[in-house]
Amino acid sequence: MHFRRQSLSPWIDLLPVVMSVIASIVDLRRREIPDTIWIVILVMVPIRIWFLWPAVSPWHLVIGAIAALLLGCLVGRGDRFGGGDVKLFAALGAWFGIAAVVPLALWAAVAGLPLAIIAAWRGQTDFAYGPAIAIGVLTHWLSPNLLGQLGGWA
Repeated sequence: MHFRRQSLSPWIDLLPVVMSVIASIVDLRRREIPDTIWIVILVMVPIRIWFLWPAVSPWHLVIGAIAALLLGCLVGRGDRFGGGDVKLFAALGAWFGIAAVVPLALWAAVAGLPLAIIAAWRGQTDFAYGPAIAIGVLTHWLSPNLLGQLGGWA
């Protein structure tokens, strides 16, 4: 059977969306994101590279993981972003690459604002951030250039 590698790419790119939704459900129920979720994403990154090579550089993804990890650690310093959130965000940086780290963070922050307001209204000092990350991933997956379009850059 002969197939083009890129023809399976849309199906593979569903992985971070599905895993982020699972992470958000678990986070809402247990207030933690299991390591298996971010590990699955990281393990699948080389397969994604294989399907998209040469359009996707491995270095683009490695730098994305490092940048997302650093950003997650910076945000996590105030105990608003837990360890599971940081690891999931780093895995997503590895999946989508450096160009997606800022848009992912922005969409997650925008999605997290109503969650933060609801938590404050309830008198909670923290809340499950997994749903905000999942919404950020879904937004970026559906429209990776949305931020540029809104800013007039694309």
